[in-house]
Amino acid sequence: MIPRRRNVLGTFLATATAIVSALPAGPLGAQPLFKSVVPVELTLTTNLRDLMRERDSTALRWFGTELEHRDEAGNVHRIPTELRARGHFRRQARNCAFPPLSLRASREARDSSLLQGNPRLKLVTPCRPSGAEFQQYILLEYMVYRTYAVLNPVHHRTRLAKITYRDSTERVKPIAVTAFMLEIEEEVADANELVFTEEKGALWVDVNAEVLGRLSLFEYWIGNTDWSMAGLHNISLFQSKSGDLVPVAYDFDWSGAVNARYSFPNPTLGIRSVRDRLHRGPCWTAEQWAPVIAHYTSKRAEIDSVWAESAPGLDAKRRDEVKAWLDSFWPVLTDARRFKREIIDQCQKLGN
Repeated sequence: MIPRRRNVLGTFLATATAIVSALPAGPLGAQPLFKSVVPVELTLTTNLRDLMRERDSTALRWFGTELEHRDEAGNVHRIPTELRARGHFRRQARNCAFPPLSLRASREARDSSLLQGNPRLKLVTPCRPSGAEFQQYILLEYMVYRTYAVLNPVHHRTRLAKITYRDSTERVKPIAVTAFMLEIEEEVADANELVFTEEKGALWVDVNAEVLGRLSLFEYWIGNTDWSMAGLHNISLFQSKSGDLVPVAYDFDWSGAVNARYSFPNPTLGIRSVRDRLHRGPCWTAEQWAPVIAHYTSKRAEIDSVWAESAPGLDAKRRDEVKAWLDSFWPVLTDARRFKREIIDQCQKLGN
């Protein structure tokens, strides 16, 4: 737990500051994987049956996997990797037919390959690969990640992937899906000259105010109440050179923007649906919110461009419906009374 408020965060922060100070100055280049938004095509061959059977275990194993892909010239590359189930709700067999996965590769295997600079990756795959609706959820969540990246310089980078999962024992039929790859927290830290921490207990006063305002307003905008700063639930926490704690949001499948059939708000929040927006961020004045509103307004055109481009495979009708629902947020920013009622008066005093 974080024992004290701001500037008294214990031995961890002092150590982290020293580590950060030793990092090279200037932004670090993106790994090859994240230099393009064109979906990459992969085949992952592993003991798929055992991998899927073991996901309810408390001691998850890594399974040897061959990753195969073609480069732009058509050359085939095969990379030895490993896969393991991960996550919580979607990992459980009673909730999903297919679990989220982690992929890792040794330095020797990934050097000079598509995985260069990524010792591990998260694979976000449809909960039910045979269901077209669940495929749409993945594409919508990917769009939410791209939108978050427009508003927040520090974010998890993503890449769409057309993946065919093959069972090396041929006991399971191949599973072909569109998924997306998500970088791990350590890579977010490296790319932004930060240090990743898993210390819990942070309150609003402990974190960078500018980032907090943008993040909490984003969660309200997309209809996501499934997050906690203090509990590090769907929030990653980093430390900057200045000592600020920088929160980053992730995992948006329970948001109103995605509106998955399995998502529902916590009954204690007093809302009936994930489409009922509820602000769970800090209690700030209108003056404190003003720069956050200005930032959002300045990014609207870029956000509109992201949704106009869309993701390959995302149903146009569904995209337009979600975009229209998201656009119902903008009048809140320009109506002082409504903003007070929905944001300023609906808040968490210390943290969440």
